[in-house]
Amino acid sequence: MENRPLKQYPIVGACGLDCGLCPRYYTEGKSRCPGCCGPGFWEVNPGSCGFITCCVKKHNLETCAQCSEQKNCERVTRLISSAGHRDSFISYKPVPANFAFIRDNGFDEFIRLEEARVAFLQYLLDNYNEGRSKQFYCMSCQLIPVDRLKEALASAEAKMSGDLDIKQKAGIVREAFNQLASSLKVDLKLRK
Repeated sequence: MENRPLKQYPIVGACGLDCGLCPRYYTEGKSRCPGCCGPGFWEVNPGSCGFITCCVKKHNLETCAQCSEQKNCERVTRLISSAGHRDSFISYKPVPANFAFIRDNGFDEFIRLEEARVAFLQYLLDNYNEGRSKQFYCMSCQLIPVDRLKEALASAEAKMSGDLDIKQKAGIVREAFNQLASSLKVDLKLRK
C-alpha cells in the first residue's frame, strides 16, 4: 500500500497554502477538503502532489518552508514566482509571506498565528455567514492581518442592533472588510 502520511497541522499546506482558511475546508459533504494530509485527505484526494511527495513523504515535514533545501528547490521557486498572479479556490498570494515568516520566526509561531486566524474565520462563519459570504471571509482572513480584521469587525458590530437579520449583519461586516481592504490596497476578488 502506498505511503499515505497524515500531518499534525493540515491547516497548512505542504506548499505553504492556508488550507485552514479555504472555503472547501468548511464545506460539508463529499467536496469537503480536510486540509493537507489531514484525516480523510487520501480518500478525497487520491492523486499525487509533488509538494506532498517531497515535503511530507520524503522529508517528513509539515511544509516546504521548513526544508533546508527550499531556497534552491525548483518547485518552490516556481510556486513563489507565480504566487503574485495565480488564483484558485484558495489564494496563492500569501505563500511567499508564509514561507518567509516560517523561515524567520519558526513553524510553531506560524501555527500559533494560523490557528488564531482559523478561529477568527470560524467565528465569522458561525455568526455572519448568510450563505453567500464564506469565500469572502476566507479571502479576507488570508489576505488581511487578523488584528486589523478584528478591529473592523468590532467597528461593524458596534453599528448593529438586535433587530437585524443575518443578511443585514453580514452586509455590515462585508462593508467594513471591503473598506479595510481598500485602505490597505488589498483586492479581495479572485482574478479570472
